[in-house]
Amino acid sequence: MKYSLMTISMLFEMLGGLKKGIPIKKVKQKYRSMLRQTAELGIPAVEVTTLELKLFGMDFVKTALKENHLEPACLIHLAQYAAVDFGMSREIASKAIGHVQDAIELGTSNVMLALMAQPDAKEYSNQQKRNALISCIKPIARFGAGHGITVSVGDTPNLSALLCDSVDTSILLNGVTELKLIYDTGNIMLQKEDPLTYYRHFKDRISHVHLKDMMYAESGDSTADGRKMTAAPHGEGLVDFPNILKELRADGYDGYLVIEYVGSGDHFANIRRAKEYLDQY
Repeated sequence: MKYSLMTISMLFEMLGGLKKGIPIKKVKQKYRSMLRQTAELGIPAVEVTTLELKLFGMDFVKTALKENHLEPACLIHLAQYAAVDFGMSREIASKAIGHVQDAIELGTSNVMLALMAQPDAKEYSNQQKRNALISCIKPIARFGAGHGITVSVGDTPNLSALLCDSVDTSILLNGVTELKLIYDTGNIMLQKEDPLTYYRHFKDRISHVHLKDMMYAESGDSTADGRKMTAAPHGEGLVDFPNILKELRADGYDGYLVIEYVGSGDHFANIRRAKEYLDQY
């Protein structure tokens, strides 16, 4: 298996430190340490966000990756891609196209468009938002395809947004033929859909796999039946990783398997346990 690590929860911790007055120099040292510990676990790649490119600069991120012999598996950019306002949508698409060019400079052939929730979402129908999403993403995906970059979108854990079920996913993928899918093993459970069935439906369009476990909790993201779910340590939640990984192998999937880490405490002890669990399958 070819692993990559999702580091965004640790990156948010670093941002919190900056807001508390920790000097940027120390935050950069912590970032380098995070990458070093990732490499020491035998994980060969990480997901990079446009947030850290903005915070640290392209040259610093590239150097830090190279120092630790890590590959940038994907560049992730979060935005309100379903914005119905035409001017806002054009601006979002333009910025995302710029980040496709950043991916080329960074040295990755994968870009993930992560859909953020929209404050005005209730003002528009689902059909209006679907049309807006297709209109915004189409030029980004086409630009990527023309430059050798795979542009993908991920299913979301937010029931008030689009892309939290197979219906919206199908509409978007049918509307943008150049677009690929980031398959997240956990998010789709919020809509009570089976992750393995979802995979089988979209497997011909999947470019990247996010391994995320889920469990019911007192707080977290809302499910279709009104309960709450949140990320779980890998192997302690409800996701059927043995059968999902077995089927990925049988189908010849050779892309990255992203350990989507969301946790607290001793991060790298937690990540080591997650990797040891996944290695069994």
